[in-house]
Amino acid sequence: MIKFPIIRRKTSKITNKDAATNNQQNSPEIFCLGELLVDFLPTPPHSELLKTQRLKMAPGGAPANVAVALSRLGVHSGFIGKAGDDIFGQYLQKTLKDVKVDLTYFSLHKGAPTRLAFITNHPDEAQGFLFYGTPGADELLNPNNIPHSFPNESRFLHFGSISLINEPSRSATLTAISRARQNKLIISFDPNLRLELWPNRKKAKKEIISTLRLCHVLKVNLAEWNFLFPGHSFKKSWSLLEKKGIKLAALTLGDDGALLINKQTQVRIKGLKIKNKDTTGAGDAFVAGLLYCLKKNNKELERYNRQDLRRIGLFANSAGALTCTKVGAAPAFPNLQSVTRLVEC
Repeated sequence: MIKFPIIRRKTSKITNKDAATNNQQNSPEIFCLGELLVDFLPTPPHSELLKTQRLKMAPGGAPANVAVALSRLGVHSGFIGKAGDDIFGQYLQKTLKDVKVDLTYFSLHKGAPTRLAFITNHPDEAQGFLFYGTPGADELLNPNNIPHSFPNESRFLHFGSISLINEPSRSATLTAISRARQNKLIISFDPNLRLELWPNRKKAKKEIISTLRLCHVLKVNLAEWNFLFPGHSFKKSWSLLEKKGIKLAALTLGDDGALLINKQTQVRIKGLKIKNKDTTGAGDAFVAGLLYCLKKNNKELERYNRQDLRRIGLFANSAGALTCTKVGAAPAFPNLQSVTRLVEC
């Protein structure tokens, strides 16, 4: 049984028709750029990969997950990236189409496979991944795939660090960010650190930290924060983030909730009591909830006060928690009605 604090604001009733209308706008309000892959999850949930008898296939890749989660929340989202022109890529393409994610800047590539990720669930580590198909088709996104017209009417661009590891996807990512900044979009970054894909820890840290200067919104988990800024308390490091250009940051803490911070204030969101079936995609749902609220409230990021951040944090945390009550990332993302039934931003 999930126990949530109930925070209500006077608002018009949200219906499935409203969400569908939002998804029929001409241009996506939020674009997500990066990897799209297939997750294989041991079943039953939490069983170790080496001991499982069955694997469940589900769409994966953090930026693509965010695009799907946003669409479930009624946001017209778009995905920028590539997958292999194989059975897995076709499966992923259909998945995104079915939830009405805009695929104008997505394509299937014949020259490389779709990347696969196996969740290990090893008892001695946090949720781990084994990746196959590297280099994958997602790494072949190149600057020529980012038209000069991008992103004409959008409001946000969200991305992760995996597309920064190798060329040409690194240059494609930086090109998209540059054009988004020129068009005054809000740039959102979730490093989604996967050290097993980087050549070494030093390069990962250098690349991610240097990218912060291009971003406005940052979401990290505790392990990522400690990797990037060892010895620094997130709560006491606003000046460090502000110097790098960040205007709003969120730190997710799993069962212990989250911290949100901007120039004005900071707020701690308590963890939610849930029956946890699978944590895959919870962080991506949190990002989607965060971006949904920022889009809806439409304020300058520095102007959100403590009450604003608390509502936003509760909404994002609720989206993440609801995701944990089902198995798999994309199949588990909640719709807007499910979240707003509990808390509104």
